[in-house]
Amino acid sequence: MSETDLVTRVWADEIAKAASEHIADSRWEAFALAGIQQYANASSLSEVKIANLVKQAGYSQSTFFRLFDNLTKYQLRLYQLVSQLSAEVYAQKLFAKPRPPLEFAEFTINLFYSADCTIPNDWVATLWRKYGHLGHESFHPQLTHISRTMARYIEQHKALGYNELPVSEVHAVVCLYERELLESRLGATPSFPQVRQARRWKDMLFGFVADKDFLDRRALTGKPGASFMKYYSS
Repeated sequence: MSETDLVTRVWADEIAKAASEHIADSRWEAFALAGIQQYANASSLSEVKIANLVKQAGYSQSTFFRLFDNLTKYQLRLYQLVSQLSAEVYAQKLFAKPRPPLEFAEFTINLFYSADCTIPNDWVATLWRKYGHLGHESFHPQLTHISRTMARYIEQHKALGYNELPVSEVHAVVCLYERELLESRLGATPSFPQVRQARRWKDMLFGFVADKDFLDRRALTGKPGASFMKYYSS
């Protein structure tokens, strides 16, 4: 968390690579890549101008306005695209190898928390003020994909000590995670990011996905009986 610039550069490269693989419209891809690069190097939303975006993308301003209508809608779509591409990166990296529950929890939170760290709080707060009326899951359309990815991985690796978890239960936890992070970004004094918050979510996710008998047999945690609801209720 102390090296946000480094994390941002790493994620910008990963997102740009994923964009070239998952965006079918060449115009949207060009504007997306331009936005990813320019926002990664900007200190505020206002620094990025339409004129610079169209110049880097290689299209006209009229094309920009046909695609996005205005700058704020483009910013929302780019924010949502980056979030969705982060989910694609997650799926690719996750299925690269078998991971026991503890490693799964650490990997999952490290990846998504670091991705969130690349987007400043005031950017998210600005977009939420303008588009929060859409609802949490419409504002963050990647959540369903993340939930399905996690549930599929857990199902395929149950022998490593995972709970039997339907997609609906995984989705509830994924939505709660994203909602907590969103709320911690808002207000006059945002509390995101915090090492304590990230660590707590690793513990919660581990307790949620790991089978209780597996925990008891292998003693994988120093907190006996750790469970998602225990941490949430506290």
